[in-house]
Amino acid sequence: MLCQFSIFPLGKEKGLHEEVAHIVKIIEDSGLSFKFGPMSTVVEGEWQDIMSVINKCREYLHQKYDRIYINISIDDRKNAVNRINGKVKEVLEFKERNLS
Repeated sequence: MLCQFSIFPLGKEKGLHEEVAHIVKIIEDSGLSFKFGPMSTVVEGEWQDIMSVINKCREYLHQKYDRIYINISIDDRKNAVNRINGKVKEVLEFKERNLS
């Protein structure tokens, strides 16, 4: 499955780069495939593994903040692998063949 999520504390007045760096480290340490972006992160894996890593991110932020915002979108497709890169590759290949 693919899971796109954003997680951040509410009520912080300055930038979130420190918190985001810690979150990215938690995701890296999970061993799951992921792509970090400016507004969200996409993680690929099994339900329990993805939910576990999101919960670890949540627990990290709850150590410092009382309120956290989490937005999660999931594409749960059976037997799909490497969809993080595959979905993008399919679109770019189609564009190159048909729209150039």
